[in-house]
Amino acid sequence: MLGWKMLNVGEYKLGFPVLSEEEIRAVLYAEERFKDETRTHEIIDEKEATSIFSELVSEYAQRNKAYLTRKQEEYLTKIAFLHTCRFAFLSLLLDDKEIEEISIIGPNIPAYIFLRDKGWKTTNACFESEQGISEIINKMASGAGRRITLQNPRLSAVLPDGSRLHASLPPISKGEITIRKFRERPFSPKELCEHETVSPEAIALLSLIMQGDFSVAIAGNTASGKTTTLNSLFSFVPANERIIITEETPEINIPHQHQLRLVANSDMDIALKDLVYDSLRMRPDRMIIGEVRNQEEIEALFDVLLGGQARGTYATFHAQSAEEGMQRLRSFGINENDLDSLDLIVVQRRMLRYDTKTGSGKEIRRIIEICEIEGGKPSPLFAYDARTDKLVSKISGKRTGKPCVILEKIANDLKLSKKELETEIEKRKKLIKDSEVEFHKSFGRIQKQIFNIDTTKVCKRTKQNGNVQEDDMNEDY
Repeated sequence: MLGWKMLNVGEYKLGFPVLSEEEIRAVLYAEERFKDETRTHEIIDEKEATSIFSELVSEYAQRNKAYLTRKQEEYLTKIAFLHTCRFAFLSLLLDDKEIEEISIIGPNIPAYIFLRDKGWKTTNACFESEQGISEIINKMASGAGRRITLQNPRLSAVLPDGSRLHASLPPISKGEITIRKFRERPFSPKELCEHETVSPEAIALLSLIMQGDFSVAIAGNTASGKTTTLNSLFSFVPANERIIITEETPEINIPHQHQLRLVANSDMDIALKDLVYDSLRMRPDRMIIGEVRNQEEIEALFDVLLGGQARGTYATFHAQSAEEGMQRLRSFGINENDLDSLDLIVVQRRMLRYDTKTGSGKEIRRIIEICEIEGGKPSPLFAYDARTDKLVSKISGKRTGKPCVILEKIANDLKLSKKELETEIEKRKKLIKDSEVEFHKSFGRIQKQIFNIDTTKVCKRTKQNGNVQEDDMNEDY
């Protein structure tokens, strides 16, 4: 047994047939011989490994007088490589950029995937046993120095590509794996607009807020895209500023070179709140606190806001609305007077939008509220209209009643009149419209036009694990 197998049924096809007993023996033979050969010979790359597996599959056929067609040899070579050197069929799912989430819910049950714009689909592959699930979990987590056992049946880790792995074994589950895929390149502001997550007018205003000395919280439900939006909004933070990032799970992915990432680790008793307090001694220009979940973390966030060590502080947390978000903060003991230290709350939701004509639903992600905080209460600048599926500005109405505090602050900071501020917002809308969809090119254009910063000199691409790599940002913008 391989520990996993192909199936005849499944909405998402992986391209391999159900293997015969002879074919399984060929794969296991190739695996064993490959491990023997590589004990004394280091494999350089995938191409070399695949070549060796091809030879070993042919060797099995010759030794056992088994007739294999050329097509069989090709797919058995690929399967042997995936089984031995990668994460079995899960690697094929990880390689598909249209897949957002991968789910294993037990042995002999088809693997599920969440396809962008199409929802959950079954695949034509599954694991055969709890042992098969356990082995692949440990194979995936080995790079992070983690291991799952019957004595410790829960595990969370970050895969080499930045995807988030959560897994569990009996008695917690039948054998569960959940992988949330990581998008290596962030969404550009233009991309968010094209996906209708946010309106051009709203993101133009957000660009001014991110540029200034404001603190912003992004709230929403699970998988609503809170961090995705925050990554995109950092296009409007000067690329030469020092940014301190504190997280439990590495998710923030921004191209600023002068960034320091601090990651909490429960196994080593390193709490997120402690890292937040540590970061105050590091002279940050901006601070990002990953997802705040409990009272201690929220208290640490507000200590940062009240301390004012950074020009801007940013965090994400779970809430369905701005009002619910403020209630959660109060329930965690945040003083009413201290709530105003948070300038803005953005609420983003993942929801189903039904087409009454076809009777089908499509999952969408929308910013549904952008609110400034006045007297400890959220005051809407933009609100989502479900009937039209549009984010509608409430700013004009505020001007006839209470003044828009955040606009006044922006105007004062930039030394602009109200008319000049309106002109600047229109210029930002045009900049976003004219910028490229691809994030790093868009980032370069925005940084050059707003801050006159040449990103080829101050930025590199940062991958999810925090390692810095050379990027294609030396292209012309």
